[in-house]
Formats: sequence, C-alpha cells, structure tokens
Amino acid sequence: MNNLNQKILPITCICSIYKSTILEEFIISIDSLLLQEYIPSEIIIIVDGQIKVNVKSFIDKLIQEEKIFKVYFIQENRGLGFALNYGLLKCNNKIVARFDTDDINLENRLKIQFDLLKNKPKISIVGSDVIEFNNFDNKIFKKNMKNYKEMKKGFMRRNQLNHPSIMYRKKDILEVGSYKDIKLFEDYELWLRCLKKELGIYNINKALVAMRRSSYLSNRIGLKYAIYELRFLIETIKQNLIKKIYVPFFILRIIVRLFPKNFTFLIRLFDSSRLVSKDDFNLDDYILQLTNNKTSFYKKYNNLIK
Repeated sequence: MNNLNQKILPITCICSIYKSTILEEFIISIDSLLLQEYIPSEIIIIVDGQIKVNVKSFIDKLIQEEKIFKVYFIQENRGLGFALNYGLLKCNNKIVARFDTDDINLENRLKIQFDLLKNKPKISIVGSDVIEFNNFDNKIFKKNMKNYKEMKKGFMRRNQLNHPSIMYRKKDILEVGSYKDIKLFEDYELWLRCLKKELGIYNINKALVAMRRSSYLSNRIGLKYAIYELRFLIETIKQNLIKKIYVPFFILRIIVRLFPKNFTFLIRLFDSSRLVSKDDFNLDDYILQLTNNKTSFYKKYNNLIK
C-alpha cells in the first residue's frame, strides 16, 4: 500500500471489529491511516465474535493480499476490553495507537503523536482533541481536551481522554495490568489506574481524529448504560481510584443516564468541552479525497461494499 514518498513509523495500530461493524466505515478508517505521509508498520485487527458476511470477505482479502495486517479471531464476542487486552500482547512495536473502525484519522495523526512520545520520555499516553460528526447532518463539533493539573482533577469527574485518539507505550500499559473487562468503561478504568501509578498523560490540543457519533451522548443514556456505569463506579471504589468526595458526582451522573433522550440538550448546555466547530477544515472533502484516491482500499475493494 505504501509508495516511495511514504515513511514507515515503528507503530502498531490496533482495532477490534464485531457484528455491528459497517464495512464502508471500516475501510475508510483504514485508508485514513494508510493514505498518509507517515504510516504504521503494523495494523492488528481483533475479530471479536461473529461479523457480517461482507466484512468477513474483506478480512479474508487482507489476510491473503496485505502484509501489513495481522488478524486474530475470538470465537465468541467478549467485548472491547477483552479484545484489546488480547491484541496488545500481539503487537510487535513498543508504541501502539488505538483506532476505531468507524472513525477517521486526520492528517499526520501518527507522526504528531509519535514525535511527542519520542521527545518526551516521561509521557506514556498521548491523546488529542477530536472532531465529532454524524451521518445525518453537516454539524460538526470540536471536543477540546484538558491537560496537566486540569486533566488530573478532571479524571475524578469524567474521562479526560478520547480513546480512539490514543497512542501509548505498550510496556507501560502492560505493567499497570492492561485493559480489564469492564464494559463501556474499559478505557476510563485503565486511565485511572495509570494515573494512580503516576504515568505521564498528555493531550495534544489539535484535532487528530474525527469521531462518528449518532447523536450527543450517543448511546450513553438509558437503564442499561446506567447499570454499566454503576458497576464501573463500584470497581473504582474497590481499587481506590477516585476520591470519595467525587462519589456523589458519579451517582448524579448515573441518575442523569435515566433521563429521556429529548432532555440531553440540557446536559449539552453545561458541556464546555464541546463547541460548534468554526474551523476551515472540511471533513466531507477529506473523506472524498480518501475514497477517490486511486490507491485506496475503498477503490480496491469497492465491490465488497456494494
């Protein structure tokens, strides 16, 4: 896939796919990694249980034709935490970048984060600002992330990292115990353990990933989500990962999850991290450049999408 002008970085990119993975989005996410000036040396895909027929056909093609990919299968769906914990052990590079199969990596994402880790040896985990978009309208939001003291305090109230934007040192993540099987909160719980071990965490205040959202708060409301968050809270209390004074705040969060969907606009009014993007960056044009590129997987495997 790489041409003479591309430079290969000693990075492994890792993702997990499952039954809800949409092939077109998956292919565009891969193209957004490989149609760059700086590309990873390895991409690991964990197949978490059953997947759609056309996604399986695409995976079969990757295994046969594309050397950069390594694919591992988990027979039954075990969830993201289990899949990433399994996949992290398969990564051959010291630096690992997460990506989600419905998101889009923006220009020079890997190079920018890799350079930061290279130049700041005390930093173990680096994330970034993100753009949030959906498939239904042209509205995009920029999510601005905190750093340093604000970030440390913020972790006691909410996740301060965008998981699909994360790059980290594999050794440090394994030493704190890697991902645990805590559904929907596997990354947040991991970052809290990293914080407790005083690992360096940093956010680059530039949007390096465009994250697809079905709506504000996405699927983060409802009884089922509230139960998962309660389980997460109990786990953090057991491990002494959050200060007790913040427990009431998490209980309030859980109550808010039970609000009707049409009340979520009230929550947004108090969310200062998400702002309507006024950047000149045109996401539609960027996606069009990826899908129209003659060397793209989108072109090469378009018959599978159709």
